[in-house]
Amino acid sequence: MKSFYFPTEMGKNPNWKMEYKLELMFFLVLLLTDSCVGLSRREFTDAVAYLRKYGYLHIPLDTEGQNHPPEEIAEALRIFQKVTNLQISGKLDSATLAMMNKPRCGLEDSFDSKSLKYRIMGYWRKKMLTYRLHNYTPDLGLGKTRLAIQSAFKYWSDVSPLRFKELQRGKADIKISFHRKDKTCPVPFDGRGHVLAHADAPESGIVHFDGDEVWTEGKNSGSNLRIVAAHEIGHALGLGHSQHYSALMGPVYNGYHSDFKLHPDDIRGIQALYGPLRKTYVFSGQYVWTKSSSGYNSPVLISALWKELPGSLNAAVHSQRTAKSYFLKEDKLWRYTGFKLDHGFPKRLTSIPANIDSALYFNKNKKLIFFKGSGYWQWDETGPTDFSSYPKPVGQLFHGAPSNTDAAFTWTNGHIYLFKGTEYWRVDQQHRAVEKGYPLSTAARWMQCDD
Repeated sequence: MKSFYFPTEMGKNPNWKMEYKLELMFFLVLLLTDSCVGLSRREFTDAVAYLRKYGYLHIPLDTEGQNHPPEEIAEALRIFQKVTNLQISGKLDSATLAMMNKPRCGLEDSFDSKSLKYRIMGYWRKKMLTYRLHNYTPDLGLGKTRLAIQSAFKYWSDVSPLRFKELQRGKADIKISFHRKDKTCPVPFDGRGHVLAHADAPESGIVHFDGDEVWTEGKNSGSNLRIVAAHEIGHALGLGHSQHYSALMGPVYNGYHSDFKLHPDDIRGIQALYGPLRKTYVFSGQYVWTKSSSGYNSPVLISALWKELPGSLNAAVHSQRTAKSYFLKEDKLWRYTGFKLDHGFPKRLTSIPANIDSALYFNKNKKLIFFKGSGYWQWDETGPTDFSSYPKPVGQLFHGAPSNTDAAFTWTNGHIYLFKGTEYWRVDQQHRAVEKGYPLSTAARWMQCDD
């Protein structure tokens, strides 16, 4: 041991005792953990600094700030190895060192060994957010930088009710900029490599990218701005780092993938904060369109989603109470769980007439409503229903509602919409009456047609 280290000019160095003690401690840690064979002093100290910086090790209270018990370091390494998909050994091997040298986000990880799920940092109290790009990377230019940022936001709006609007001037909710290792930000970057970007939790809205990085799109070299931006926007929306290495919100940058998609953990996290993306299916003939708050998707064959289901349906309705979907055509009823046809269906209608006009789920009493002509039928899925008093007048259910509706549904905002011809009516569920100012044009408001 006495050949390991000793200051050669200890008489000239007043701090030689402390240096000796630190070196001896470093050596003892190597011996006790058997986890750092072949490592240099610099590699070990850099690894400990990494574990501290990103929340795997807490800085001890001793004055020298170096005294981490070997078992604490080993546990920190095991957690880091677990979340970065490495062999879990608790040893500082070459693979672990290589992972620590990969580009990553500048935020802490703060994981533990018990939970493997998304982390929440905060949330916005609204679902329509604005953003502004204050500068751009010359690697891509303004146009491609804007496109990459737009695509990054779309990952989140595609799976949640969040909507994003870019501002060219003025104060935005989310503020995006590039800066280098300077005084532009209280948390300076470290030059090319290592930390790529960082962001603040809601409702700060700050998202910064390292201007020293080489930002690219569509290639494996450099750092893909779209994917890194989507990660940082996730922080700005309230998500912490994921313990799934392949998740977008994983702390280490995984490189460019042309077919990049969100991990289920990313989706669960954003939907835990803001709710699921609710969709409405619009049927016409043999085709179905998917409509959400962001617009319509291209039509597909009905049978491509719901096998065994015919086209030219009379009505379709989804029950929030039982999570079942019902489809009606002529005198038959199909019931699906998700996209799978339930056993014993289709069935023939008995208490409800054939060729109904429309159907909807009524939130207020958790019943299904079927319309035909000027009448309606109400059905309780979970118990027996006495249909002897039906049909009842539509106006008795919703004051001011039209007869012979073409379609009806309850939208994500809680309002009921009734469609007939080229117009639609909105119903206030609380007062069970059509709201003032209706009907309005279906083409202009719902189908997004200018003419």
